[in-house]
Amino acid sequence: MLTALLLCPPPVLQDPPPPQVKKIAPKTTKKSKAASRGLHVQFKRRPSLRYRDLFRADFRVKLQADSRTITPQDPDERDSFELRRNRIGVEGEFLRDFEYEVEYDFARAQEGLRDAWVNFRRLRRLQLQTGRFKLPFGRDQLTGPMNLDFVYRSRLGGQIAPAREYGLMLHGPLFGRGLRYQAGLFRHDGENSYAAKDVPASRGTLAARLRSFPEQVLPLPAILKELELGLAATWGKVPEGENSLRGRTQFGETYFPRMPVKGRRLRLGADFNWSPGPFSLQGEYMRVDEQRLQQGIRMDDLPEVIARGWYVSGTWLLTGERKAGGVEPRRPLWWGGGVGAWELAVRQEYLRFGSAAHPRPPSRNPRSSSLFGASDRASTFGLNWYVNRYAKLQANLIRERLEAPYTLGVSYWQTYWTRVLRLQFAL
Repeated sequence: MLTALLLCPPPVLQDPPPPQVKKIAPKTTKKSKAASRGLHVQFKRRPSLRYRDLFRADFRVKLQADSRTITPQDPDERDSFELRRNRIGVEGEFLRDFEYEVEYDFARAQEGLRDAWVNFRRLRRLQLQTGRFKLPFGRDQLTGPMNLDFVYRSRLGGQIAPAREYGLMLHGPLFGRGLRYQAGLFRHDGENSYAAKDVPASRGTLAARLRSFPEQVLPLPAILKELELGLAATWGKVPEGENSLRGRTQFGETYFPRMPVKGRRLRLGADFNWSPGPFSLQGEYMRVDEQRLQQGIRMDDLPEVIARGWYVSGTWLLTGERKAGGVEPRRPLWWGGGVGAWELAVRQEYLRFGSAAHPRPPSRNPRSSSLFGASDRASTFGLNWYVNRYAKLQANLIRERLEAPYTLGVSYWQTYWTRVLRLQFAL
């Protein structure tokens, strides 16, 4: 009986069965939900093709049409209407560690491919980007065309900053989030420095830029929260020939021609941006030095060709939206039952070309030690209407005051007025 009790204990001696625990299904986060979905299409502001969290492709369309009038103008010229941009692109990420962008502009007869790059971001502080993209120089040039406060870029952004080129760049944060760096090596000096017929007029170029957000590093007042500062530089070699940068008006007239140069091209730039509430204030200063080695009549070295300039711009959103991070109308015109967002904008800028100081009197001869200076002063007054998140209408009045001894002769002061209206659509 004792053996039987030990081998088969009665129910009262047996361990009670474990309590029934109700199984709770784990919470499904957005990330895990996206990871479990297969190939699908969704629309959040723009159409997007996704496969789990391994692949994303957002499709974009950018359209800009300009109507422009210039005073004075030649009798043969008429007021122009131009399809400024007609771009289709795709951007996204794949395999979690890669992001990419490809964009093509059908409105350009040459160099229709605008951006085509891939970025490897496994190491947050040491990201690697390669392909065709903008050199890290010039705040106005680095701002996307759909986010500009004015119809046209500043003279610095459109003529001095290098713009796009094929290259390789390292970038990421330094010392936390308050400082970011970009440093790269590029095949040429950017499309803005190309000579006639879009021929590159320079060799390999090094470019670097530092961006600082002081509020994330220093205990600044709340009003300086949206302040951003930047420093940038490029260094490259320019082959012998008429390959210097040139000065052009907003409508394409050359007032400082390309000069014969040879040697180093050095750019230096500083910029700031401050966007408290519905206001914004932005400015830049740039200087470019181009050597003229062995360019004298006796094969002697001449003083450098120098271009320098600045601009300051300000905006005010009359309807009260915040400027930082992009304008989103509180009450869009159609589905929001409102009038969209309205903004006033003004910009003052100055760009001058010439040569380094020399005791000899200035001359128009490109082989002269001292070159005549030529400059462009411009004031732009603008009104922006953000109809909704997709459409924007911009109206600008531009006054240019040229000092152009190379094209206008003895009476080399000339004033131009340009009126331009732009309709923009971005998906």
